[in-house]
Amino acid sequence: MRAWVAQNGLVCPGWQREAHPADDLTADHVVPPGAGGSEAGELRVLCRSCNSARGASMADRRVPGLDIVLVAGPACAGKNTYVREHADPEDLVLDLDALNAAMSLAGPRVHIPAHLPFVCEARDAVLERLLLGGHQVRRCWVISTAPERARREHYRRRYGARVVVLWWPEETCLLRAMSERPPEWQQYVRQWFDRYEPDPEDTVLRNWQATGEERAG
Repeated sequence: MRAWVAQNGLVCPGWQREAHPADDLTADHVVPPGAGGSEAGELRVLCRSCNSARGASMADRRVPGLDIVLVAGPACAGKNTYVREHADPEDLVLDLDALNAAMSLAGPRVHIPAHLPFVCEARDAVLERLLLGGHQVRRCWVISTAPERARREHYRRRYGARVVVLWWPEETCLLRAMSERPPEWQQYVRQWFDRYEPDPEDTVLRNWQATGEERAG
């Protein structure tokens, strides 16, 4: 804020309004912690009135008629298969693995840690655009491991998402990873089970089969 005032004076850059004089400047998170951002994330200057108005507008930006479904679960749990079986051709699908492959020459299912923040930002940018409305998308599927309860709750709170967790025993997922994926995927499986936090708000499908038979747990 000191740097802003030194360069621009006591002026608010405005939020959905023109820049204007203001002596009640505040530091505003570009992506608020309540919307998935970090307390240490990027800040910008807004006056108290603009800051409050922006916060109120972000409290519930759901688009009527838009259904967002987060499909979570460990690696090798069949999340892509589940979406393929349940999605309609006109549905939008945001798959972190597919986005990663599209943004790298490393090959399918090879994750480069330095790329991950940009892959996540690309996914989140699409979700934020959906909230603006003015489109014909009626359903969006988000495929993500999301082991943390807070992360799944963020999708519910921010996007009004339904959350489906596909759950298989760790041993089953490890066997699939060993036979079908690069070696590092075994670690992805173990990390998910180490970090997984259940939530009664989730729909948990245990040992889901691609035949369409589902068993909630």
